[in-house]
Amino acid sequence: MAMGLSTSDVEGLVETLESGKHPKVVFTDAAGQISGKVGKVVRLNRPAEGDFVVVAFGNDELPFTAEEVRVPERGELNRKPARKKTEAKPAEVPAPAGAPLLNESPAPASARRDNSRKSSARTVKETTSMNDEQPSVPKQNDGPEPAAAPAAAQAAPKKRAAKAKQAPELTVTLSWKDNEWSVSASKGTKVIAKPVPVKPSTAVSMVQSLDSPAVAAVVEDIVEQQRQEVADQAERLREELAAAEARLAELAQ
Repeated sequence: MAMGLSTSDVEGLVETLESGKHPKVVFTDAAGQISGKVGKVVRLNRPAEGDFVVVAFGNDELPFTAEEVRVPERGELNRKPARKKTEAKPAEVPAPAGAPLLNESPAPASARRDNSRKSSARTVKETTSMNDEQPSVPKQNDGPEPAAAPAAAQAAPKKRAAKAKQAPELTVTLSWKDNEWSVSASKGTKVIAKPVPVKPSTAVSMVQSLDSPAVAAVVEDIVEQQRQEVADQAERLREELAAAEARLAELAQ
């Protein structure tokens, strides 16, 4: 099995990253405890020397050398790894509390990176072990189950709110036809009052109660025109009557 990344492997990773994808790599034995695990390449730092391969593993993004990762073989990622029997690890002794000793020096950057990798690998391994070794607990029967509630009590029928029935519109019509005013009424499409004659003064009073000066002006104009026609007719009749009375007086002498 090939170990590490070759020059052609690095070029292939660059092409895959430029296409917007994150290729998967397998950690080699040089990576330590995470050997055999799979991660995704996030980027390749330049120059391609040292820890230039940045790989996403778990929740971390860690740099690796070309010897610590390799390109997986065809179909390798589809194989199911054999389950390894996990061995109990000794409990770690916590470090004593208090200020550090004077002769202690901070760990180098490479040691901190190795510790970060070991911590990530330990977390993944311990989580897998706990999932594999978790025993199934039988369900305990504490007593008879309570009787099921009646179906009517479990699902009460939802009553639909009755939609309020909208009353049909009431229409009152004032009409002027054949020199006569009339009023009619209808509810929706049903006629509830046929045309009833009304006096011109009543027609004027009806429209004046409305907040529509234009409608009132039209009705008042029609009534005024009708009054003028009747006044002219009465004047003619008075003239004819006077002429008839004068004629009658002449005939009586």
